[in-house]
Amino acid sequence: MHPDSPWTVGEEGIYFFLMLDKQGSRSICLHEFATGKTRRLATIERVVSAGIAVSPDGRTLLYSQIDETGSDLMLVENFR
Repeated sequence: MHPDSPWTVGEEGIYFFLMLDKQGSRSICLHEFATGKTRRLATIERVVSAGIAVSPDGRTLLYSQIDETGSDLMLVENFR
């Protein structure tokens, strides 16, 4: 687990992202308290932004990802 990687604690263990490649693919992993083992839950192909949360029953994960980035630059001449 990278220190800047988002993580959260649930009843079963610690949920975190593990980077797979430099293009931004990551796996969501769970380090289980009961067994001390880490297992991969899913692979995310898009860039993950900050934040991850787990529901109280441990059945749902919420995270943010970046689908598209961009900006708008406008030049307004003779503005009064």
